[in-house]
Amino acid sequence: MLKISRLLVLAVLFDPFREAAEATDIDAGVSAMLEQVQPAVVSIRTVSSGIFRSELLEDPNVRKVLGLPDEVFIVQTGATATGSGVVIDREGGYIVTSRHLVADADDVSVTLADGRVFQADRVGEDAPTDLAVIKIDASRIAALRWGNSSELKVGDFVAAVGSPFGLAQTATFGIVSGLGRSGLGADEYQDYIQTDAAINPGNSGGALVNVSGELIGIARGIAAPDQTSTGIGFAIPSNVVAQIVRELIAHGEFKRGWLGLSVTAAADAQDGRATQEPGLFVNELACNSPAERQGVRLGDVIMALDDRAFPTESAFRNAISLLPANARITLDIRRGEASQKLSVTLSDPAAGRDASDQGSVVVEFPSASGSPVCAPSGAVLVDVAPGSTAYSFGVRTGDYLTAINGKPPVSADQIGSVLEGTEGSGSIDILRAGTAYRIDVQ
Repeated sequence: MLKISRLLVLAVLFDPFREAAEATDIDAGVSAMLEQVQPAVVSIRTVSSGIFRSELLEDPNVRKVLGLPDEVFIVQTGATATGSGVVIDREGGYIVTSRHLVADADDVSVTLADGRVFQADRVGEDAPTDLAVIKIDASRIAALRWGNSSELKVGDFVAAVGSPFGLAQTATFGIVSGLGRSGLGADEYQDYIQTDAAINPGNSGGALVNVSGELIGIARGIAAPDQTSTGIGFAIPSNVVAQIVRELIAHGEFKRGWLGLSVTAAADAQDGRATQEPGLFVNELACNSPAERQGVRLGDVIMALDDRAFPTESAFRNAISLLPANARITLDIRRGEASQKLSVTLSDPAAGRDASDQGSVVVEFPSASGSPVCAPSGAVLVDVAPGSTAYSFGVRTGDYLTAINGKPPVSADQIGSVLEGTEGSGSIDILRAGTAYRIDVQ
């Protein structure tokens, strides 16, 4: 009897008809989802005036086939491009797409899934994220619902919808292959979703949706030198897109706040204390920046931003790049053995540039110390000969040496020993053109 029961269970578990029925249900679910998604994804065609080089016609083999002389320089007066976009507001006719598709265009046309064609107006662009918003005056259009990209997990089902190679309404599917991807050299802001859903030229600006048909990403590109899909594609997370889009619609641009510092992971610290401890070392600090004015110092360790820790330099930079001007943040700082919280208000980008420009000329206090602005009392102006050990470290004539291993220099002999590389490994802090740097010496 026990054997018969087991056979019955196995028969149920491996019933081919049941498997076929379940597969049909899944297919029907995906089809129903795409029926809702595809009408909200559009094809975009742009025309840009001007003179452009024709790389194809500059190929000697192509010229030979076409019978063109070698000495003629060939250009094309005008260029067209195609891509994708996603309707995110059906009432306002707002469409999010890729900035590189529309940035230099003189004419932008949008083709809806039902075949209607509309001229589009550019609303706003954001170069660091390669996002743009355009607008059409149309009725009876569909829009996608926003999804929460922070809830994504590796292995989640996703579908990409766009116009690869001009083939409108193309849908491909796959999974989330990775999260928080960066270092791809594409945009200033890099926190991509990686997917194996096929993404090809023309998909850029299109939708990446979850199993519920919610927008969880905007297709950015692929990691293939020949520009064909290799199962490694990238999308900008929807939570980032939504934040940028709101500002583009409201103001035509996203005004980022300026903090004025750079960090490196503790394991890469250039102060002779490289460890695996958490935190990010401040290795560059702009003179007169919000960070410098409100208490951050070179060599500080940032443990958290608004109570959130960041494991990598790129993750911290991405978080800062999504903060608007005048945003108030809290930095948890460790300085030596002491910890403290600093409240910092990011400045307006224009104000940040002005402050940076003012710091581009080293100004000396009219005092015996001769210290420049942003440098502690006792800073030393150095003269470095090309080819010297100090020069190889990156120190230059005109730099102000402000600290050795985090402490003010105490004597000319000590400074000479460090600059000549005879004092062993450590670090030196310098001030150059309004920015403080920490340089590894070993």
